[in-house]
This record gives sequence, C-alpha cells and structure tokens, in this order.
Amino acid sequence: MTFFDLLWDGKSMTYDHSFAMEVAKVVVLISMGIFVVNIILSVIVHFLLKPKKMKEVGQINITDSFFDVKQEKKPMSAIIVESINIVLFWFIIGPLAIALVGYSVFNLIHSWLCGFLIFLLGIFGILVQIWRNSQFWKNKSFKKRYISAAIYFKYLLVFELTTVIFFSIFLPLAFQKGCLCVYNKAYGVDTFLDLQFSTKWTRSNWLPDEVCPKGTLCHIYATLPEETSKEVFINVHSGTDIDELNAQMKFQDSKINIKCDKIPFPSSVEERGQRNVFTCFFTGLQSYTLYDVDLIYKEKVLNSTKYRTIAEQYSDDDLVILFGGDWGYQTKGLMIVDQISKVNPDAILIGGDIAYDNGNVHCYYSFDLLLQVFETQFIKVGRLIPFIFSVGNHDVGFNDYAKYNITVSNERGPLYFTYFPQRKSVDNTVLPVKNRVTFNIQKMQNLLLFGLDSGYLYPHNGTQSEWMISILKNESYATFNKFAHYHVPIYPTCYNNKSFMNSWDNLLQARAIWVPLFDQYEFVGAFENHVHQYKRTFPLIANKKSEKGTVYFGDGSMGIRSVNCEDESKTYLPGRPFDDIFETVITNNSDHFWVLKSYGKNQTIDFNAFQPDYTFIQNSTYVVNAKERKIKIDL
Repeated sequence: MTFFDLLWDGKSMTYDHSFAMEVAKVVVLISMGIFVVNIILSVIVHFLLKPKKMKEVGQINITDSFFDVKQEKKPMSAIIVESINIVLFWFIIGPLAIALVGYSVFNLIHSWLCGFLIFLLGIFGILVQIWRNSQFWKNKSFKKRYISAAIYFKYLLVFELTTVIFFSIFLPLAFQKGCLCVYNKAYGVDTFLDLQFSTKWTRSNWLPDEVCPKGTLCHIYATLPEETSKEVFINVHSGTDIDELNAQMKFQDSKINIKCDKIPFPSSVEERGQRNVFTCFFTGLQSYTLYDVDLIYKEKVLNSTKYRTIAEQYSDDDLVILFGGDWGYQTKGLMIVDQISKVNPDAILIGGDIAYDNGNVHCYYSFDLLLQVFETQFIKVGRLIPFIFSVGNHDVGFNDYAKYNITVSNERGPLYFTYFPQRKSVDNTVLPVKNRVTFNIQKMQNLLLFGLDSGYLYPHNGTQSEWMISILKNESYATFNKFAHYHVPIYPTCYNNKSFMNSWDNLLQARAIWVPLFDQYEFVGAFENHVHQYKRTFPLIANKKSEKGTVYFGDGSMGIRSVNCEDESKTYLPGRPFDDIFETVITNNSDHFWVLKSYGKNQTIDFNAFQPDYTFIQNSTYVVNAKERKIKIDL
C-alpha cells in the first residue's frame, strides 16, 4: 500500500479504471517532483534578487526591455533561473492536465468537467506566471507591479490564454470515450507493446455509423450453462429498434418457444456502438440433437440458424472441444479461427483474454471483431458452436491484478459479463449481469469442466474454493472425468515476480488451494494460459511426476505475440523450480491451439496440439476406466 493508494482509494470503481489511476499517479509524481524543483529555484531567485545595499537596487519601467534588467543591476543569473522556473511551472500544469485527460479517457470524470478543470489549471498557471514576473518591478504596490507585468507580456499572455482555451476544448473532445485495447490491428492507433488506442472521434473515421444496424441481428452465438446436453444460452445482438425478441427451437415435431431476456447495455457507449442484447435460455432439450433455431420479432423471423446440444454422460456420441487462450485479432489468431470448420468442434473454449478489451466498455468493437470472425466459421459448419470462457486480466482490466475492487454492473460492464452468461439462476432463469460470477462448471459428455478465476474477482480460497469443494464432494459428479481451465498458470514456463498475478506468492496460493483438490479428485488435465508460450507437463501429483497425475497444458498463445522471457525468469532451466516437470516447452513462435476428443465408446481422451496453419505439434492419449487411469503419451 502506497501513499497514492490512499489518495486514490477506488473502492467503488470498476477494474477498467485502475490503469487510469496508475497513469494519474505517475504524472502527479512527476508534477510533485517538478514542484519541489520549482520551490528550490524560487528560493535561489529570491537570494539572487535580494539587494546587498539599497542603492544597488535597480528599477524597471514599463517601457524597459525585460532583458535589459541586467543594465539596471538585476543579475542575469536571476533572470535565467526565473525563466527556467516559469517553464518548469508549466511542466507542472501539463502533467496535471494529462492526468485529467486520463481520467476522462477512462471515464472517471465527464469530458466537459475535464475541459473546465484544464481551463482552470491554465488560468491558474497564467496568473502565477504574471505574479512571478511582477517581482522585477520594484517600489510599486503589488497591484501596480502585477498590472505592469501583465501589460508588458501581453502578447505572450494572449498566446498562452488562447492555447489554454484551445486545449480545454480540444483535449476532452479528441480523447472522449477512449479505448486502449491490445492485439487488435483492425482499428486504433498503434502505440507500444501491441497496444492500440482509439477515441470516439477516431472511431468515427473507422467504424460505420451503426455497428449494429437497425432492423438487423448483428451477432448470434451460444454459451453454455452446467447442463450442456439439455440447456443452452442463445445470445443475440440487435439494432436498437428491436426492443423485444422471441425464439423457437424445433426438432421434428417438437417445438420450444420462449421470450428472450433483454440484457442492459451500457448507455455510455457512443451512439454508433449502441445495440440491444438478448439472451434466450432454452432448457428441456434432447442430448446431441441438431435443432433449428428461429429468432422472431413481432411474428417475423429475422434469422434462422441451427444448434446441436452436447452429448450426455455415458453416451456413445463423441465430444470435440477446440481450446486455447489469449486470442488476438491478428494474422495468426485469424488463421486459428479458420481451422474451426476443419476441426468441427462441439464447443470452443478460450481460457481468458478473449478480445483484449481491457474491461473498457468503449472497446466494444473488440468483441464485435471477435464475434464476426467466429460467426463466419459457424456459417461454414452450418450451426452455432457454443463458447466456454474463463476470465483473464484483459477481460476485466488492463493490469495483471486489480488494486481496486471490481464492481460488475449494467452500466460499467465489463462486457465479458454482459455478453457471455455461463450460469443460470436457482429459479432456472437468466442471471442479471450484476450477479454473474467468474467460476462455473459445464457437464459435457463424460467430462466435467471447472472454469476458475485466477484471482481477478475472487481469490483462490474463500467463496471460490468452497464452491469447488461442494461440487467435488457431490456424488452426482463423482464419475465425470474432471478438467480445470483458468488464466494464470500454476506451472508457468516463465514468471515475472514484479507482477502480482505472475509472482511466486500468487502461484503458491494456487498450488496450496487448487492443486490438492486436483490431486485428491483425480483431475485429468488443467488448461493454463496468460504466458503466451507452449508447454505440456508430465502428469503431476503434489508437484511431482506421477503416472496417474494431472497434466497441465498451456500457456495461452492462441495467435498472438509470444512473450520474450528473460533467462532469469525461465522456470524450466536446470536448477530452476520446474526443471523436471515439463514434457515439452516451446518459447518462440509458440502460437497454437489444442483439440480435445473424448470418445464415448472406449473412454479414451485425445489431446492434439496444432500450429495456426493446422500443422500437427503433439499428441497425448488418455485411457480412463472405473478402476484405474492408464496414460500413454505418443509424440
């Protein structure tokens, strides 16, 4: 906890604001440093101007040249130091104005309030500058000295006043509704480290007037609750004129008609990004059945598609899941999406950092791009393929870990919660956005998937671990092959101890709380992400190799830049903590995705890793029966 954490408590703020808070801290620290220098220089000027004898005190008339002060026995050193001091003072005003712009960009204050405060700062700076210059007029009242200085520097002051007025209007307009997203080359100005910045103003040059046009359904996609063989969420984005939606699923003579829930969409999003969001929750479906889906507005079918439910436990039907993590709208990310129609999976699992919107609702177009490219593949395979997600740092905020409490709300989002329901309420309805959580389960054929939170909204222990234990102790789940997916790896190939989420303390928390549960309840595998590399461990129990242990797959490089891991951060080198647990590590050009195939008839689970162009990397085959788990690794 630092002094600035006390100044900016942020308890009621959402996580996407933490980056603005960090920026503000930096610029205010800079301003404070300059202010200290300013005071020191002011003291120096005071002593330089202090006369030794009264007769040596010169005077300057209103018609005198400012730089003729030397001729009037004013030390040139005092003039130079004071000139530097005036410039430095404006460098105090500048960072403070930048801090205000940062607050406006990340929606902490209204843009016009930002402009007004910048104007006040500028006027304050001008008045202080006049006061500083007035000290060169001696033997006059303060008022006369002040007026003399203002008249003498009138042209400079007019320029400064014009500049202040311009920036107090221009900056709030230019940086209104800012978005700083990552790995999104479609829109935004490239900055550094694959960050792209856009504002309402710049997006008006790139995006259509209506991202989701009136009278249309612009996105249709599915997400999964627990009972995936019987239930599904069909999610729809529409134009703002479609204020209600009905849906029908039919198979042969069986029809299910429902009214879809309208999900609140943040009103602060600019007009071109506005839309209505609906979730249609279907229950009572048949296992592994291809349904026709009609989406209806005022008795008119706006769109028809298909959806196939997931196979139930002990079914002879197979299950295919394409999974990875840290997907980006970049060349290799798009290549991976192109393989969906070849794999033809039953579900797509992304373990965090889904669209890199950084939890900022004004980065809404990041999700539009994500959904558009995946929906093209849904059209190719002729049906919706449901999503399964776990939460990553870039889904709820910019930094690795929130120093501030995260508040999920209708207006603030993050859109991860608005768009992707993965749990129903106890009364069998769609959960409100504010009640959605970041840990869920899905029963899929013979698999039980645990989607976990690496500490972003919920710590490893407490509410989340208690929920895990209650599920694992429930006999109705005992016969499933268990898997976990989450964002931050427990066994990373690379770690950065400067970041909480990559630090050793955080990894020890996961190992102390989650790993014993994985071991006790014989989890087959854990899907890890975040590090942007490729790895597969040997089967592990209690952090050591064991034939019947859990295999950890990772580490989230689903088409984005591989992390350049410094040698001192590599965990797999000889003498390092994990030097004997990794079966495979790829650190360069590590873009990949995995395909899980669970065969219904022979209780076999295959894992195949592929490069973005569908080139085979590696295979693992797991044979599971009621008495023992036999593991065979084929390279």
